[in-house]
Formats: sequence, structure tokens, C-alpha cells
Amino acid sequence: MISAPGWLAPLAPYGGALLLIGCVGCVAVWSLPSAAELRLRLLTPRPAGGTVHSLWTTIGRATARRPGRLRARRLRACVELCRALAAELRGGGAPATALGAAARETDPLLASELSGAVALAGAGHDPVPALLAAAERPGAAGLAHLAACWRVAASSGNGLATAVERLAEGLTQEEALRQELSAQLAGPRATALLLAVLPLLGLVMAGALGGSPLSFLLTTAPGLACLTAGGALNALGLWWTRRMVNRVLAAVRA
Repeated sequence: MISAPGWLAPLAPYGGALLLIGCVGCVAVWSLPSAAELRLRLLTPRPAGGTVHSLWTTIGRATARRPGRLRARRLRACVELCRALAAELRGGGAPATALGAAARETDPLLASELSGAVALAGAGHDPVPALLAAAERPGAAGLAHLAACWRVAASSGNGLATAVERLAEGLTQEEALRQELSAQLAGPRATALLLAVLPLLGLVMAGALGGSPLSFLLTTAPGLACLTAGGALNALGLWWTRRMVNRVLAAVRA
């Protein structure tokens, strides 16, 4: 049998832990945001506020690390905002007052991002630039449509309520499509994660049958080659599956 370099022999007792760490690392890579999402986080300005606000923001980010969750949250909040705004306008409220009331009724995440637009509208200024700026965040594209409705209503004098109601219906259909797509993609995602941890099950079965898989993988040259190739292929499979899922999501969003 061809032996591996002697300096690898002391690692044999820790082979199980090393393999477990490797598989966990593959799953962690699957969960990490893409490079574009990381750049978006770095470029997004942090809201000003006191210590309590900063602590609450930190807790919120810790509990919703994946950008996809924030995007889905903003999508739902935009639907709620448009529905509440349309109801306020139908009740006879002025657009600026209705926008403030609707923002208070929606998700606190979106409400904080709309604070600039609400302040401008309340002061009698045009809130469209602030709405467009807030719409640049993932999941807040509905605010860009709301800004367009607001601009058209202000320039033509037509009522804003009807346009906002139609916008709410369109955003509702988009949210339903997103939920259906997420349900359809849950299977491939779960399969990819299952395949990522299956090598551990194979090692357990081999040990139960009387073999010494860890000794072979960590103390022999062929074993090290198999371990390296298997780990690389495992990581490549996770990356490829995530890439296909993201391409499907991007095509649907477009």
C-alpha cells in the first residue's frame, strides 16, 4: 500500500471531526449570500439612530441573515402598504396623510425605509425621489411603481386610489407566484443539502461493516486523493445547484 506523508499520520484520530467540519463548511457555503448581495450590503447606508435602535437593527440582521428573507419580507410589506394606502385614499384622506398612515400600518422594516418619503410628503414636497431610492433595495421594487403612480397622479390630477389598488393586485399576484416558486424549488434545495451530508453516512456504514475508512482517507495517498476529489465535487455540486436555482429566480423576477 502506498503511504501518505508521515506528517499526516497524527491527523488520523481527528478524521471524523475534520470530515464533519468539511461537510458543515459545504452547507455553510450554500447559505452564504452571493458577491452581488455582499456588495449591496456594503453600499447600503446604515440608518442613523441611538443605541437601542442600533441594537434592534443588529438583532434583526442576525435573525434574518439571508437576503432572500429580507426580500420576501419587503415584498409582503409593499403589498400591505399599497392596500392600506388605497383604503386611506378611498376614505377621503389626502395623499400625504394617507401615505403616513399606511406606512405606520405596514412592516416596521419597510416603514423605517419609507421615513424619508413620508417626511417629504408631510412637508408638502415631492416624495417620488425618496420612494425611488427605497425601491432600490431587494424586494422593494413595488415602491418604484408606487412612485410612478404618485407622479402621474400629481401631474395629471387623476385620482391615486384606483392606480394604487391595481398596483396592490399586481403585487399580490407577484407574491403568490414567488411563494409557488419557492415551494417548487424547496425539493431541489433539500436534495442538494442531503447529498452534501451523505458522505458522512457512507463513512458510518463503512465503519459498521468493519472497515477503516478514516484511516484510509487520511493516511494513504489514494485516500487523500479520494478525499480531496470528493470534497471538491461535493462543493461544486452545491455551488452548481445554487447557481441553477438563482438563475430560475432571476428569470422569473425579470
